[in-house]
Amino acid sequence: MTEQRKKILIVDDERLNINVLHELLKDDYKTMAAISGKQALKAAESDSPPDLILLDIMMPEMDGYEVCKTLKSHDKTKDIPIIFVTAMGQTSDETKGLEYGAVDYLTKPVSGPIVHARVKTHLELKRQKDELKTAYKLIESQKDRMEDELLVGREIQMSMVPQEFPPFPEKTEFTLHAKLFPAREVGGDFYDYFLIDEDRLCLCIGDVSGKGVPAALFMAVTRTLVKARATEDRSTASIITRVNDELARDNQKFMFVTLFLAVLEISTGKVTYTNAGHNPTILRRKSGDLELLDAFHGPVVAASPELAFKEDTITLEEGDKLVIYTDGVTDTRNVEKDFFTQARLEKLVSRTGTIDAEQLVEEIFTEVKKFEGEADQFDDITLMALSLEADTTTGLIDEFSITIENQLSAISKANLKLNEFVEKHALTTELRRQFNLVIDELLNNITSYAYEDEEVHQIDVHGALYENQFVLKVIDDGIPFNPFIGPAPELADSLEDQAIGGLGIHLVKNLMDQATYRREINQNSVTLIKKLQ
Repeated sequence: MTEQRKKILIVDDERLNINVLHELLKDDYKTMAAISGKQALKAAESDSPPDLILLDIMMPEMDGYEVCKTLKSHDKTKDIPIIFVTAMGQTSDETKGLEYGAVDYLTKPVSGPIVHARVKTHLELKRQKDELKTAYKLIESQKDRMEDELLVGREIQMSMVPQEFPPFPEKTEFTLHAKLFPAREVGGDFYDYFLIDEDRLCLCIGDVSGKGVPAALFMAVTRTLVKARATEDRSTASIITRVNDELARDNQKFMFVTLFLAVLEISTGKVTYTNAGHNPTILRRKSGDLELLDAFHGPVVAASPELAFKEDTITLEEGDKLVIYTDGVTDTRNVEKDFFTQARLEKLVSRTGTIDAEQLVEEIFTEVKKFEGEADQFDDITLMALSLEADTTTGLIDEFSITIENQLSAISKANLKLNEFVEKHALTTELRRQFNLVIDELLNNITSYAYEDEEVHQIDVHGALYENQFVLKVIDDGIPFNPFIGPAPELADSLEDQAIGGLGIHLVKNLMDQATYRREINQNSVTLIKKLQ
């Protein structure tokens, strides 16, 4: 396709001068003519403006300087290159024209080769300038798109982490706090915590490779998979093994995530944990001594399928703290490019004393940002702390389990198992009587009302004896139902006016020190706790 010829506007009040320039340029360019400043402005502002203007200075009514000044003041015409053509050769006149925005000067009488050279040069410069403007607009649009993408990514990132504290006000056995301070670019840091049941708390922190929306989405998928698996699996090693297989499948972008996953058994302080390529977790004992949980139980998650991760256990006591974090903490840099470092973090945790989890997180963040100073934040800074605030259940002595079918005749089997356990450990007759009543009530309700079909279902009963309490858990796969929701029965009412199960559940709640319900995946879970004198 033939390139369209460039248009040159020749402005001069002498037609002879216009004709001379026209003859010089007509073979290579399309020429336009104006014999006054007003005509020149009109031509320049038309729908078909010139690509370059050859402008005479000395003209009546409106001289070339005024024309140039006017053209340069309007957005539509300010980028048209202007070359002054004049018989005046004083340096002061040239300087004045350049100050108004002209790009060059030609002196009359003009030389053909010089005219061609100057016009060609400035048209080429204009072409390059136009290309730069186009590229700049493209860059700006891409920048806006990237900023929008980063904004979406950050919104995804922050919406996926819980931010209400304290998270479980009814749980006085521990305090928990977490914080995520995003960098300017969205990363894949995340944390999560949730109660698996009334006695198990899951903690998770991770760092996805890469930046932007892909990392944020990968983080969201990882968090969802961990939460789904944790509700049905008691082993952190098994949870991460299964999550790894899911993420590694069809991982065409070769993304990965470092993970630290822990499950706290609240009643005993026992913590089961798995570290998959993540930073070591710091355990601060009440005495001030530090233990570094720095063993790797497998590589980063999603790098390769069919990996078997491992796990370890520790036991927390009252006053002990766990500090879990991403490398954005230790890799924070100041203006001198020094790192915050693992050693500085450990020293800070060691001297924190008896403060709770929230105070601990805030103190660490304050110190990290103070160290960073005026330097740009390079990576997300994510931190989680857990502090055990009360005595946990001491020493598991023994436990039992029995599975029965959803038949009224099978309830006696559960009671017989309980009675054998009570006699084995010489527990009181009153305790046996109370739990017989509780088991009768719960299993009657489940057998009679939990199932909408005639199929055979299984009900699990699990008991655990500790030094200071007895814990009974009943699990069924019936329809979702929390027996402990609803008003207490009016004891003055006749039996006919009582709601089904109302008196029985009221009895269960009064006999036990704690009675809780939780809906797990396709299962109802009731936990009953009786303190021992």
